[in-house]
Parts: sequence; structure tokens; C-alpha cells
Amino acid sequence: MTATESARILVVDDDPLTRLMASEALREGGFATLEAQDGAQALGMFDAAVPDLVLLDVMMPGLSGFEVCEQMRARPNGALVPIIMLTGLDDGDSVQRAFDVGATDFISKPINWTLLRFRIRYVLRSAQVMKELTRNKESLSNAQRIARLGSWEWLVGDDRVQRSDQYYRLFGQPASAFGAGMEAVLDHVYLPDRPLVAAALEGARRGVGFQLTYRVVWPDGSVRTVVETVEPGDSSEGAGLVMEGSAQDITDQVDAQRRIRQLAYYDHLTGLPNREFFRENLLGAAVRCLRNDSRCAVMVVDIDRFARINDSLGPERGDQVLQVIGHRLRECMGDRAPAEPAGGGALPSFKVARLAADEFGILMPDVGHLDEAVAVAHRLLGVVRAPIHVPGQDITLSARIGLAVMPDHTGDADALLKAAETALNRAKRTNGEPVALFSEEMKIAAFLRFTLEGELRRAIGEHELRVVYQPIVDAATGIIVKAEALVRWPHMGRGPVPPPEFISLAEETGMIVPLSREVFERVCADIAELEADMPPGFRISVNLSGVNFMDAQLIPTVRAELAKAGVPASRIEFELTETVLMRDLDYATGILAQLREMGVRVAVDDFGTGYSSLAYLRRLAVDTLKIDRSFVSELDDGQGIAIVEAVIGLAHSLGLEVVAEGVETISQLAALHQRGCHLIQGYLFARPMSAKMLSQALQSGIRLPPGLSLPLVGKDEGMFPGSFSSP
Repeated sequence: MTATESARILVVDDDPLTRLMASEALREGGFATLEAQDGAQALGMFDAAVPDLVLLDVMMPGLSGFEVCEQMRARPNGALVPIIMLTGLDDGDSVQRAFDVGATDFISKPINWTLLRFRIRYVLRSAQVMKELTRNKESLSNAQRIARLGSWEWLVGDDRVQRSDQYYRLFGQPASAFGAGMEAVLDHVYLPDRPLVAAALEGARRGVGFQLTYRVVWPDGSVRTVVETVEPGDSSEGAGLVMEGSAQDITDQVDAQRRIRQLAYYDHLTGLPNREFFRENLLGAAVRCLRNDSRCAVMVVDIDRFARINDSLGPERGDQVLQVIGHRLRECMGDRAPAEPAGGGALPSFKVARLAADEFGILMPDVGHLDEAVAVAHRLLGVVRAPIHVPGQDITLSARIGLAVMPDHTGDADALLKAAETALNRAKRTNGEPVALFSEEMKIAAFLRFTLEGELRRAIGEHELRVVYQPIVDAATGIIVKAEALVRWPHMGRGPVPPPEFISLAEETGMIVPLSREVFERVCADIAELEADMPPGFRISVNLSGVNFMDAQLIPTVRAELAKAGVPASRIEFELTETVLMRDLDYATGILAQLREMGVRVAVDDFGTGYSSLAYLRRLAVDTLKIDRSFVSELDDGQGIAIVEAVIGLAHSLGLEVVAEGVETISQLAALHQRGCHLIQGYLFARPMSAKMLSQALQSGIRLPPGLSLPLVGKDEGMFPGSFSSP
């Protein structure tokens, strides 16, 4: 552990939260901390045991930070203790006053805690050096060499300069090659910085001191950074105006600060600014926008289904793709690679940043019209869609963009970014226009969705959700052979919430796992109650989302719930979509094999809308294919027949059951029956019903739909045995 890491730091602030955050941040950096809530307490603790550094708030009741700092400096043991002042004030007078009362450094709030830790380490190191200099004046020359600190004395009238040996070393020069006179230094200063140094020396010629950071060029061409401090010296002996100065090589400090800033403000993968840096630039752009009565726009670009790149080609290829996209976006916006200013000055402006894993932010600081921003967004989509060449592969991606404009949509920078993200969420939830322009309706919808999230969490916890069952009928025999369990939410205030709305919300928020477990538990309980009414082979289908299927607790949960309810596994059938199964084929193969071993059957839901691959069907232990309702609905006008015939033929060739869902008309039933699909689910026979009504359906039957021709199902009666008409 280094001396700086074991240092004791006194944190003085009247705000307990700030003290807590500061102390936690410093402890993470290896520092020991003491806390004081006001100036009086701080002075008492300072007198009891002098800390290695004081972190001091300016605005406090009673003694202000300025007064506390002044009193600490007045104490015999307080002259060399580093004091860093913290304040929300950003005016020059406050900064000047802080240094006038003896502050070592001055940091404005809000505080970047990562930068603070590094700055404290640097201040502590500098303080340690100064203490050593004070203790051992006779070894001043050696201490200057260690600290890379040189000094000089200038008799202005005669232009005679006496420089220390270490001063020449700061420039990589011997004294004989440096040059005489004060302005000789200009020959060794980095050319862009010479006007600043020349102006400072001109002021010093009139007795005006200065502190200046500038760069020097060594004979080997390397560039170093020095900070020089100059003050009028003692002219009591009649030598005329005397100026004294010291210079320190701070190249390592500047490099460290640049590395710290790179970590704090830049994305290491793409080299683009990160979200924090983007926000800081957005704040400045927003101020200029409002001051100049102009427009600025923010776009958030999200790469569609980027996770599949990592899943299929690996993270290394995914990183390469992100780098290419970042470079293209930057070129499209005319954005040069961000470069750090010399000496850690103001952050440069930019237009493109990486906000998240596959999200990029675009800042347009000067937009003439909304149409201009929309046109740029479409140009960016074209940039993303251009093929990306990686070894052995050409990748084509798509994207969605959320767009918001100031002041049209908001007058606040943070709200502008949030509005763009809200618009992006809308674009991602719809399959239409990939560019979404923010609107108040989106804001209201986002708020309602946020509210709905909390209400759904409560509904799951309070068992407010209901499970209903839609029968699946064998049209060749008229028997109900199984039923699909469907979840419904009868919201007490809003009325019934559409399943796609709350199920998609549950998947986004992770609530789908407890929701599905509750549904499965309810299904098992209902099966146990209906066991006496269920014919042999009757099953209940339960939908599994991708999150549920990838849950490591799926198999143990299924076993536990079946055992708890005393339900045989043969009564259960899980429905999964093709997309879920294909996400990780090896994993899916293992899980499906375990389910089959238990006796649980598996159906592929919405078959025909995804991969529809014969190869994966042969590999996976599935029992049923369900024809998607979108194809069934096209049978009335003759569309979709080829796909339906292909699915039915594929199922029969593999010995699988085939179920058509969403059947609503007799013509659809006839077309399916004619092609060998006899298992029918849809409003033509029954709507979803309660467990009690399902029991009645299994006992008494349903009336035939009007106009249904009896030869179609091969019966002479007007009733299906084992069927029921649900209102």
C-alpha cells in the first residue's frame, strides 16, 4: 500500500449524503476517512490529529469553508496540509477567494468521484514532495531533480537570468546551449504555445506574476509539459525589478489525467465518447440552442437484433461490427475522431457517441427544420444497412432511430435525450417506420407503460391474473383432445388488459418468470380438479417464453409443481416458438430431451413464421406443429394454401401432430380438413373459457356452428360428443 492510499482524509460537508458518497468513494480508493458536519467540528478534529488532506465544502452554516480553510492555514501545523475545496459555485470570484485563503485545489460540483480519487492522489504526492523540501532544505537541488522542479531569478533591468541546473533539465538542454536572457526560453517552447508564453513574459517585465502551463520541445523532438509560476522577488537591495519563478515538469500528471479522462469519458471499444461525455456536450449545445433561438436534435440509433451477431459469430466479430458502425456514423456526420486538448482543457465537441452496447447517440447542434433531422436519420439508416465485410462473411444489419428536437419537444437537455429514447422504444415496438419522431402521445404512453409495470408487479403478487382455456377439437371425431391455457388480466381500474401488452411488458422487465410460474401452478391445480372429467390422453398446453425456456430452474420447477399438484407429466404440453428454440440449438436439444424423458410433450407455436427448418425439427424432440393464425386467415381468399399444405405435409412426414389455430370460418375448416389437418383451435368452435366451463364442455358437448356440413366431420348427429358452445 502506498503512502497516498493509506492517507487519512478529513471530509467536511454539512450534507450527510455528500459526506457518505465522498467517504465511500475514497474508501474504495484505499483511503481512510474522517467526517465533520460543520466548520467548528472540523477545526476540533484538525487540532486533535492533523489529517493528510482536507476535503472541504464551501457553503456551510456557521463557519464557511473559506473561513475554515483560513483558520487551518493559520495553525502552526496547517501550512502544508493539502486542502481541496468543493462547491456548486462556478464564478471566478469564488475560485479566486478559495486560493486567496490558502486552498490547494478547487473542484466544482457535481463531482466525478473517479477523477476526484486520482486528483487526491496527485495532490497528496505533491504535498509529500513539498514536505520533504521543507524538512531538508540542504538537499534542495536533489529534491528539485526528483520533483522535476526548476527555478530561476530574473533581474529585469539587466535581463540577467540565474537558472538552476534542474531548470535546464526540464528542457533537455545543457546550460551552454540554452541561450542567455529571459526570452531565450521561447526558442524551446512548442510553437503553438509561444504567443501565450511571450505575453506572460511581457507582463512579468512590468512586475506582473503569472502561472502558466505550456509545452516545450526537447532536442530529440519529444514534447513535455511544464507549469511555471512567477512572482515579483525581493528588490530591497536596489537591484531593480526582480522576478522569481519555478517550473515543474507535469508531463506524467497530464498523461495520467488524459488516461483517466479517456476511461471516464470514452468508450474503449470504438474510441467514441460515452454516454456521460455525450450528456456534457448535449448540455452545452442546449444552452447555445436556447440562447441563439435555434434548434438542436438528438438521435438514438439502435442496431436491430445485434445479439444474434455475438451468438452466431462470436463476441470478437461483434466487436468488429460495432467498430465499423461507429466509424461509419462518425464519417456520415462529418465527425473527426475526438482528440483530447492539451493540458486537460475543455472537452472537445463531437456529434457521435456510443451510449450502450448496441446504441449510438447522434447530436445535431444546429438544425434548420424537423425535416432536415429526419433526412439525416434516414441517411444514417442507409449507413448502417450497408454490408459489413468480416473475414469469410458479409453482414447486413438494420437499425431503428428515435429522434427528438429542441425546443419543439422539450427545453431541457436531459429531457431531450430521454425523449429520443422514448421515440426509439416506440420504433422498436412497432414494425413500421424505422425512424420515430418524438410526440407527446409517446410520452403519455411511456408513462402509462411505466405505471402498468408497477400494477403488473402487484397483480402477479396478489394473484390477480386469471387462466382460461381454449379447447382444441379433433374435427374428424368431434372430440376435444386438449386445450391451450391462456392468461388474462382483468384490471380492476382499466378493465381487461390485452395479453400482448402486458406479456411483452413482462418479458421486457423480467416479470415473465414469476408470471409464467404462477400460470403453470394454476394450470396444475386446475388439472388436478378436472382429472375425473378428462379423457385419456387429454392435455393442457402452456406457453413458454424465451426467458422461461432459458431459465436454469425450468426443469426443477416443472418437476416440483407436478409433484406438488399430483399431476402426471403426460397431461402437460409446452408451446415454444421457433425463434426461442433456434436461439441456442444445443441448449434447446438438451432441455427438450429432459422434458420428453419426464413425459411432457412439446409443440412448436407459430410454425412457418420463423426458421421452418426440417433439419432442426429432426434434431429436436417436438411432438406438435401449430400453423400460425396468419396463414389460416389467408385461406378464405385462397392465399397461404401452399404454406399450409407444406406445414401439414412436413408434420405428417415426421409423425407429428399438426394444429391449426385461429380458425374462425367453415371455409377455413374445410380447407384444413381436406388437406389432412384435423386438430382445430379457434372461435369457430369455442372461445377461451374458465376451468369450470371446460369441465362442462368435456361432459356435455357444444352445438355445431351454423352451416357446418356434417359429412365434413363424418358424423350424422347435430352434436359433437364432448364439446360445448361457449358464449
